[in-house]
Amino acid sequence: MRTLPTRLPRHRQRGLSLVELMIGVTIGLAMLAALSSLYVATSKARAEFNKTGEQVENGRYALQSMVRDIEMAGFFGRPGLSATLQYNLPGACTTAKSAMGFDNTTSPLTVPVALSGVAAGGAAPACLTDMATGTEAITVHYASGNVSATASGTEYYLQQSSCTTDTKQLIYDSSAANFTLLGKTCSGASPAELRKYVVRSYYLAGCDNCGSGGDSTPTLKVAEFINGSIQVSSLVDGIQDVHLSYGVDTDGNGSPDCYVDNPAIDNAAACTGSAGYAWTNVTTNWANVTAVRVTVLARNLDPTTGWTDTRTYNLGRATPDGPYNDAYKRHVYSAVARLWNVGGVREN
Repeated sequence: MRTLPTRLPRHRQRGLSLVELMIGVTIGLAMLAALSSLYVATSKARAEFNKTGEQVENGRYALQSMVRDIEMAGFFGRPGLSATLQYNLPGACTTAKSAMGFDNTTSPLTVPVALSGVAAGGAAPACLTDMATGTEAITVHYASGNVSATASGTEYYLQQSSCTTDTKQLIYDSSAANFTLLGKTCSGASPAELRKYVVRSYYLAGCDNCGSGGDSTPTLKVAEFINGSIQVSSLVDGIQDVHLSYGVDTDGNGSPDCYVDNPAIDNAAACTGSAGYAWTNVTTNWANVTAVRVTVLARNLDPTTGWTDTRTYNLGRATPDGPYNDAYKRHVYSAVARLWNVGGVREN
């Protein structure tokens, strides 16, 4: 008898049930939502990182630009000018040659103060256009480090003598024919080097583009003496405030003995350690500034959703800045700039 092979039962092929399909879709949507949330969070974090990075760059650049120029202030050529100079206090908007502060007919030589400033609440010089009300400004004077300048007839230059037979120490002019001082060899073939004269004023405006239909971005601006006139340009956007504290050398040793907000006034009450110093001569007070503490408050250029700035910021004034109660994040940057061309000569 033959045994028939055993047939295995056929399994029916079945698709997904509606319940399984709904579970799969639900899991997929949950994963998609999680990925979307992660993407949104990452995008927000990247945007905030970019805002912060831009603010840090702007704050540091503003601070470094001002510190660099302050440290150059009072440089009128190679070291060698007498420490017993006489000083003039030209205005920030002065452009006439006769009013720029140089006089080589006096003994000792007369030069402009290394720097001067406008204290908070002071009158804004006319050439500092759109200067924000109640803010501060600083003006520096110095000769460029570039000794390859050629007189153009429109710019002003300084020439300092290196020859003992020259009857003048310094010439300030714009005409090439008037620069007659000699170098160390006292030879007409080797004239003393020529340096472009630099005057820069740093100040705050409440706008970058301040014309009709302009913006409201707080901006650090610079007014520079170029081709016989003052020209204004925006330097750094997002600079909310700047405070300048001036270190005054009251005993003549080159080191600041006290820091004041405005050397142009009587600071005897604030500088108790300088009892023998008279604050009566404004020009002398500015000439005795040998350091400046620069403090900058930088603001993000774009607001942050969900952020309210309730902080206060200490810039060194009696009253802190803020709170601003807006959606912009801020940070304070500070540095001390030494006037080596003023204080260093006194130390030596």
